[in-house]
Amino acid sequence: MARPSMAAQRKEEILDALEACILKYGIQATSLENIAETAGVKRTILRHYIGNRDDIICALSTRLKEKYAQQWQQLLPWLPSKNQVESLIDALFTIGSKEQINNTIVGEAIFSEAKRLPPIKADQEQIMAEFIEIVSGILKAQYPLACEEKIELIAHGVYANYLLSESFLPLTLVDQVHKLKASTKLLCTTLE
Repeated sequence: MARPSMAAQRKEEILDALEACILKYGIQATSLENIAETAGVKRTILRHYIGNRDDIICALSTRLKEKYAQQWQQLLPWLPSKNQVESLIDALFTIGSKEQINNTIVGEAIFSEAKRLPPIKADQEQIMAEFIEIVSGILKAQYPLACEEKIELIAHGVYANYLLSESFLPLTLVDQVHKLKASTKLLCTTLE
């Protein structure tokens, strides 16, 4: 009988190690040696299961994209049937845990590589498109008389405010996050 493949498990361990290295060293200072040491494997294992440093970074970007999609799938059923926009904004603009802050730091580090690595840019475009599509659908349901173009513009504004609020979390700029949340709610009321 053949041994079960360790590929999926190894890949996850390597990506977890990359996240830990980003938090410890920053993305620019993270090397294959750092990743291998953190994962508890030899550098050749990294290449065998994923590839070079850029391949590993791109693989983490894909995992983050999939994670964001899963978060939407978890959040959407939670939204109430009425006042979905306000509930969505409350969910998006939360002051989170250390894990959320770490996820933000890792996400921003990966985003910083988008200009250099086209697969990351494509992942970021997909994340944004999904966000805009979902928020636009929620806005349209609550404001059925609003024009499509205005809904899309408001959804872009919600996304921009959300990204800015996420970047404030590691800096513990709580008041600014609350102001972005309030401005996002105000922005959405322009659809009334």
